[in-house]
Amino acid sequence: MTATTTTTTARTATPARPAPPRSTAKADADATAAMTGRLLAWLRLYWLTILFCGGLLGAGLAYVAWALLASKYESYALLRVASSPFSVSSNRDPNRSRTDFTTYLKTNSNMIKNEFVFNKALNLEIDGVRVSDLGTIKEQKNPFQFLEDELVVSSREGDEMIRISMKGHNPDDVRRIVNAVQMAFMQEVVEKELEDRKEFLRVLDRILVSSQNTLNEKTGKKDTAPPPVDVKSPGALPSTLLPVGGVPVNGPPELVKKQMATGLITRWLALREEVNNDLPIMISSQKARIEMFKKQLGSLQTPAAATPDSGPTAEMLSAAVERDPDVKAMEQDEKRLRRESTLERERYSNPNAPSIVAKLERANQLTAELAELKKKKLALYAQMKVGPTGTLTTPAQPSVNPKIAEYDAAVLRLVELETRYESSKVRLKEYVEEIAKLPPDADPIKPVDYRVKETDKKTVSPDASLAEAEDTIFRSLAQNTAALRLDLSSPERVTVRQKASTPMQKDTKKQLLGTAFAGLLGFAFVGLLAVGYEMSMKKTCGLADVKATVGTPVVGVVPWQNAASMREPVRRAEVNEAIDKLRAYVTQSCLPRGAATVTVTSPHTDEGKSYAAFALANSLADAGYKTLLIDFDLRTPTLHTLAGLENRAGVCELLRGEADFKNTIKVLPNELHLLTAGAWTDDARRAAGSGRLEQLLTCLKEPFDCVILHSHPLLTAAESIEVARRSEVVLLCTLCRETTLPLLKKATDRLTTMEVPFTGIVYLGATPKEALC
Repeated sequence: MTATTTTTTARTATPARPAPPRSTAKADADATAAMTGRLLAWLRLYWLTILFCGGLLGAGLAYVAWALLASKYESYALLRVASSPFSVSSNRDPNRSRTDFTTYLKTNSNMIKNEFVFNKALNLEIDGVRVSDLGTIKEQKNPFQFLEDELVVSSREGDEMIRISMKGHNPDDVRRIVNAVQMAFMQEVVEKELEDRKEFLRVLDRILVSSQNTLNEKTGKKDTAPPPVDVKSPGALPSTLLPVGGVPVNGPPELVKKQMATGLITRWLALREEVNNDLPIMISSQKARIEMFKKQLGSLQTPAAATPDSGPTAEMLSAAVERDPDVKAMEQDEKRLRRESTLERERYSNPNAPSIVAKLERANQLTAELAELKKKKLALYAQMKVGPTGTLTTPAQPSVNPKIAEYDAAVLRLVELETRYESSKVRLKEYVEEIAKLPPDADPIKPVDYRVKETDKKTVSPDASLAEAEDTIFRSLAQNTAALRLDLSSPERVTVRQKASTPMQKDTKKQLLGTAFAGLLGFAFVGLLAVGYEMSMKKTCGLADVKATVGTPVVGVVPWQNAASMREPVRRAEVNEAIDKLRAYVTQSCLPRGAATVTVTSPHTDEGKSYAAFALANSLADAGYKTLLIDFDLRTPTLHTLAGLENRAGVCELLRGEADFKNTIKVLPNELHLLTAGAWTDDARRAAGSGRLEQLLTCLKEPFDCVILHSHPLLTAAESIEVARRSEVVLLCTLCRETTLPLLKKATDRLTTMEVPFTGIVYLGATPKEALC
């Protein structure tokens, strides 16, 4: 009865002190620091797992990224679409031609990516290999959709060029596909359009012959209608105009001769004005402009002054000249003339026809001009520098003087004007020869007047009026036929400016960065998994976590993790020092008031309470206090193993009244008295929840200075609550990496509701630095 009164007085006299208020800023700072420390602790805990698993996953992701982000090779080809159609037959409205150019350009761009063009391209053979047999095409389930997605057709506003480009991993396949698509477009669209116009010309020729025959019958003329004109070679004059042995054979009607002569003389006059006036003035102006640039540049009079020390090699210069658009255009013109002359030689019986000879002469002249142009282009490219990718770029050091670029453009323009001037002079000579071959009666300056004269009005008959109307229609038909024939002899509006370029590899930086990022992503993913697992488990990682979770004071910080940690002498000394600090807290807080009961428990199992209770009891015994250690964890007792004893008669037997104190309490060598748990039964469980427990604790406290109760986990057994309610001090043990913060919070809240006089947290598994607090 006396002990009960003393316990009640102690509870009333020493109420729990409220924690001092904390500012919001400090609380936020503490929370941030706690979270940072927790993350670092988690990463240190799993560093070996992150290194191994992250290395494997990162290597796999890096390989996948390297394969998927492999930089592709790009090849492109160029088509030129003239802003207005080339025509020498009539003066067309140039403004209307420019207005229609945008529509014409977009139409041709869309036609390139048409299914019939793709079908033709897949059936072509490039470099002896069928395009449909290429590995890049065979890998695709739908080649047409693949070409639709991968082929890029683009054009810039105000530019006459259409760019056909494609990217892929196989450079040879990419080049062949681009060449095949360009060739298929020229065959299926451009050449098909030309054939349609030729067929239309054949129809007009047949109608013209039929109309001439009808008109001759009505007018009584005996002229023989000419045979249809063969338009397989639209650049040649009709076969009826080609003299055989110097004598014209079956010349066309008078009006046809006049219409053709009119167009020929009109072209001759325009070309003569260009050669005699326009081009010389433009060349002189360009030369004066170049001289002005030379004076302004001073020491940099030529682009060679800006050329870097290491210029392009001979192989690079030769390849650059062969790829030059002007050189390619002149080569195509030369090949076209030789091809047409060959076809005409096979078609006509006279191989020395003037048209054939003229084309061969023009082809030879273009050969000489081509050699001269290559020399000029070679000199121009020699002034350029080698870029980072091994290609020729703009002249070196353009930033030294911006006038250098203008000087280069002026030189190129002068070369272009001089080439045009020489070509125009040759064409002018050809026109003069053609005009000299015209019959005298085909002079267009004095056309025949087919109108009815005033003196003939009285003799006009209905048949003559009908013949005059038919003659007017015939003249219009003949004019349109001649205009169409001249149009067919004009250059095509769509021409090939460059075939597929040598594929170049780009975006290697993107592949390297993607691979490095994928490798680091493997480590980051494993690290995030470890952090996510720890966040879901919410285990304690440090002293800061415990302090941030509960408001109960921490009275003991012990750097003990398990039995293995006690093998090191330094760590064992640190642990013993921490236990002695805990003993000092217990002796100062409760022992001065008399015998005290200290309950050592934990929120859950395996959280170090057995070692804490045993170590604290040994420290009290070593300090000279008569101490009794009772293993009240009746269901899973462990203290007897720490003491090296057998668990025979103990607390359970005392509760059931089957033994006395003399036979149950064991004395250890350091004078520590130990009462083991005994054999657990239901009778012992019922006795632990009744008044028998109160009587037992009262009897046990009388001969001892301090009684240490090793209790059940606080949240798992009802007996632990009964024991805690009858104690003056309750020490709640938490173990690093074992105790979860939610359970720790619940256990402290439960102790608060029981109003235990002295309550504290004993943190086990701390670092040596944390144990210094």
